Amino acid sequence: MWGMPTRKQRSRRAKTFRHEYALVKTDEEGNEVEVSASELRGKSPDEKEQPKAAAKATAKPRRGTPQPPSWERALKRGGLTGLALALLLAFVLHGPPILALVYGVLFIPLTYWMDGLAYRWYQKREAKMSTPAPRGAKKR
Repeated sequence: MWGMPTRKQRSRRAKTFRHEYALVKTDEEGNEVEVSASELRGKSPDEKEQPKAAAKATAKPRRGTPQPPSWERALKRGGLTGLALALLLAFVLHGPPILALVYGVLFIPLTYWMDGLAYRWYQKREAKMSTPAPRGAKKR
């Protein structure tokens, strides 16, 4: 997808390698003391970083992560969608009011079913990503 870098991009990258950068700071006496990159970021060298699993556990779920299905959420979302469809069918398309009501009510279990389906797909994908591939298996 990404092609060769342009001449301008290559020259900018080469420019960063032409100079030696020393990570130093001056102490109270005015002497230059070499500093590690982790100290510049605010971490002490003896402080260990959190393992990735612990960091994932403390992080809040990403937006768009499917939640387990609930009737309350299905009633809110499916009810609003069903109401909009019923109004559209009854007033704009001049359909029979009972049919509009039936469509509106059927959207609630349909929404619950779709939430459950999305949640099961998400769980399968997460399980597949968390289990290591067997040795010797080829990646596609």
